[in-house]
Amino acid sequence: MKAAFIERHGGPEVLKFGEMPDPVAPSGEVVVDIAAASVNGADWKVREGKSGQLARFPYILGRDFSGVVSAIGEGVSDLRVGDEVFGVCDVGQEGAYAEKIAIKAAIVAKKTGGLSHVDAAALALAGLTAICTVEDTLKLKAGETILIQGGAGGVASFAIQLSKHLGARVITTASRSNHDYLREIGADEIIDYNAVDFTKVVSDCDAVFDTVGGDVAQRSFAVLKPGGRAAFIASGPQAPKPDRSDVVALRPSVGRDRRHLERILELVGIGAVRPPEVTRYKLSEAVTAHEVSQSRHFRGKLVFLVR
Repeated sequence: MKAAFIERHGGPEVLKFGEMPDPVAPSGEVVVDIAAASVNGADWKVREGKSGQLARFPYILGRDFSGVVSAIGEGVSDLRVGDEVFGVCDVGQEGAYAEKIAIKAAIVAKKTGGLSHVDAAALALAGLTAICTVEDTLKLKAGETILIQGGAGGVASFAIQLSKHLGARVITTASRSNHDYLREIGADEIIDYNAVDFTKVVSDCDAVFDTVGGDVAQRSFAVLKPGGRAAFIASGPQAPKPDRSDVVALRPSVGRDRRHLERILELVGIGAVRPPEVTRYKLSEAVTAHEVSQSRHFRGKLVFLVR
């Protein structure tokens, strides 16, 4: 099959046209034939130039995926060609809106047979973000109360289920149409943000996890008890500054490693977390998928079927 491709052999990248060469995995990496790739809110922000990642073109978006290993680099001994894996691109790397990707072997995990490629792609970055926030950053404990803003989204819906699994009481915000869904996955109290000001009905929370940003993020400090902590993933690289001195604002560090991906598999395997509702698109429908993502009015995750 003839196609345009980029070739680099220790020097400048060269755009060529012809037969695609067989993939070669760099040392310590694997090449994955992507079966499904997830759409994330960061994708359209990068596309619009609201991120510093657009350093060169052509630029391929996409941060998480699921697929099959097709090539192994030198030094990789724990994966084999044919293994079904899923993962999240390294910090600063993208490229999952594609048929193939080269990635560090240490930051992908073997997918279990009971999990589809679509569900694995939908869970990867959302699950990683939720775990790093709820368990590693907020250190949520049994018996505590947490408010999770924007409960119907992929990250938030995972966080709701994880928080319930840890023994916390979970309050969340969502439009009325999503209340039944959120009740099914374990939310104890659901607030219709179109009808109710959450600061008027929520108080004395041990923790807040904000996935919305903007004014919602700043007002979230009001519901914390003294000594409470709030984590933010939609307010840029720095957490917003609290307007009170007796609470803590945190920006989670969402690293990439196999251990956290295997934690996702563990939680799904024991039934503590179920995969989110997924809307499927072809890669050729990326414009439509981004329009939906940018609207922020959808449930669960958007996923590209690549092959």
